[in-house]
Amino acid sequence: MRALLLCTLVAGVVGAGFLACNPNSIGRPCVNPEGSAVQGTQVSSPALECPSRLCLIQPGQLGSDTDGGSRATCTAECQSNGDCDPETNKFCKAGFACAIASTAGPFCCRKLCVCRDDLVPGVNLDPIDGGVQIPHSCDPLTYSAGQVPQCPNVKVK
Repeated sequence: MRALLLCTLVAGVVGAGFLACNPNSIGRPCVNPEGSAVQGTQVSSPALECPSRLCLIQPGQLGSDTDGGSRATCTAECQSNGDCDPETNKFCKAGFACAIASTAGPFCCRKLCVCRDDLVPGVNLDPIDGGVQIPHSCDPLTYSAGQVPQCPNVKVK
């Protein structure tokens, strides 16, 4: 009887641990596959160390928690800030926001969980209220009839 109770208790604790884990592991460190200096935002995929298979590599900014070095953290696609609950804030003290990280490449104009320290005023950070904004080149309202956006992920109506 005691063995059954002990097994049930262990299974419950382990099960609760699995349910409490962030399935995308946002904020977990990942690897810059190039290993070179980061000049701009990069999305590495597939990043096998990330459950979402997406690693967001950002150039470092002075005054942020990277202290000028680059930041490489697991990310995931999102629709709102609520989708960006991090596994850890160790590598991004400011927390994560759902924002467009890049306006070029295969992940252009796609919303990903981005460290708030890496948002750029006037691009994906509103300089007035500090909220997230859509970059001009990713906004479908920017394009008139017949214009084709450079990013194939922009859906013009």
